Formats: sequence, C-alpha cells, structure tokens
Amino acid sequence: MGLKFEERSGVLVIEIDDKLDFLNAKEIYDKIEEKLKNCDTDVVFNFENLDYISSAGLQILIFTAKNRKTLGKGVSVYKPNSMVDSVINVAGFYSFLKKTEEI
Repeated sequence: MGLKFEERSGVLVIEIDDKLDFLNAKEIYDKIEEKLKNCDTDVVFNFENLDYISSAGLQILIFTAKNRKTLGKGVSVYKPNSMVDSVINVAGFYSFLKKTEEI
C-alpha cells in the first residue's frame, strides 16, 4: 500500500496505490484525517495506481467528502481503473464526487 500527499495548484492530491480495503483502511483513514486538519483546499484522489477498493475504502471517500463539504470544498477522483470506477459508480458516489481528467 502506498499513500502520498502532494499539494498542487491549491489542491491536495492524495495518491493511494495497490489496494484500499479493510486491511489498510484504518491506517489510511487516520493519516488522511490528520492531513485534512490543516488543509482548507479541494481534494483529488489519484487512483491511477489503485487496483482495488472495498466498502472500507468507500468509507474514506465519504469521510473526506463530508469533511470538505463543511468548508465548501469538493472531492474528485482521478483515473480510477474500470473496477474502481464501477464500484464508485454502483455505490452512487458520483452524486457527490467528481471525476477529473487532470490534476
């Protein structure tokens, strides 16, 4: 599991590699929660190298979207593979997440 944070053009980019599931979701959640405490920007999840997301991973997306909404900011996903994209879509998350083609 890889997790990187990068600020680009006034946006926090969160890159998660490999898998986002119950085995690593708590650790990732804790790190994202800590990072968002001192951040007041939009967030983009870079899923270019994410192979799998479970319901535990979806909870992180919900948390981040709610957190950003309180600041009037948004959350986007960048380059999810077809499986990750399908899970996000079937869960109905594109009603509050945007898909972006650039970071």
